[in-house]
Amino acid sequence: MNKLGMNAAQLAAKYFPARMKRALYRYPPLANLIRGRLNRVVPSGLTDVVLTSGQLAGMRMRLDLQVEKEYWLGTYELALQEAVAELVEPGMTVYDVGANVGFVTLLMALSVGENGRVFAFEALPSNQERLRENVTLNGLDSRVEIIPKAVVNRGAPTRFQVGPSGGTGKVDGSAGRKNLTYEHTITVEGVSLDEFVYDLGYPPPQMIKLDIEGGEVLALPGMRRLLVDTNPTVLLELHGPQAASAAWDMLTSVGYRVCRMESGYPVVPSVDELDWKAYLVALR
Repeated sequence: MNKLGMNAAQLAAKYFPARMKRALYRYPPLANLIRGRLNRVVPSGLTDVVLTSGQLAGMRMRLDLQVEKEYWLGTYELALQEAVAELVEPGMTVYDVGANVGFVTLLMALSVGENGRVFAFEALPSNQERLRENVTLNGLDSRVEIIPKAVVNRGAPTRFQVGPSGGTGKVDGSAGRKNLTYEHTITVEGVSLDEFVYDLGYPPPQMIKLDIEGGEVLALPGMRRLLVDTNPTVLLELHGPQAASAAWDMLTSVGYRVCRMESGYPVVPSVDELDWKAYLVALR
């Protein structure tokens, strides 16, 4: 029964049109019902699986299918998958800030090709271990360098709040998600992207992806010189008006236009047009 249920989920993820998958996520009761049904048939604990659909179909990841089935089914952040596939080119240097267990890191590594580089920033030690495993599972170690640090406004030891899941932790001073309960706090190394490039000598990126649970309010001021000097494209996931306002002010002040992460990348006319959760592409 479990095998049949998993096969049915894989087939649905593979053959349902993308617009239908997006529609499911826009209706939370239905999405939650589907997740609940799937949790009855998928194994618990970490499992080495082949991803079913999306830009990473055929790749492997070590996942907890009880909470990470969107990676396995290829339905995770469909707009982000499409943006990475469209905007990342062979030979690029790209930064994945908030790499988690590596889904977007793998997307980027495929897109940059053998001559490109991905720098994957991840502060949470448990995520770092799985990130390394998932990169190695796919033979992409030569393209990916994992940076075990939090991206903030200056290099220093930084307090990091560990959330209820690996994707919800955040550094002290982040905006948004005030309704979550954080289990405990650890100290991690912090670095700003300006320091990473101009002091530590790493190559500047042509693209930066930021998904750090409201930490954009700290990370963006720490990359101002990089934004001005090298004009990387920035992919953002924002949570709440404080993060949206901080991102809007920083990006527009250095000459970026802020666009929705959807077909054609339409320009957002004002910060007031953004929802509490917003997926954006910032272009110089």
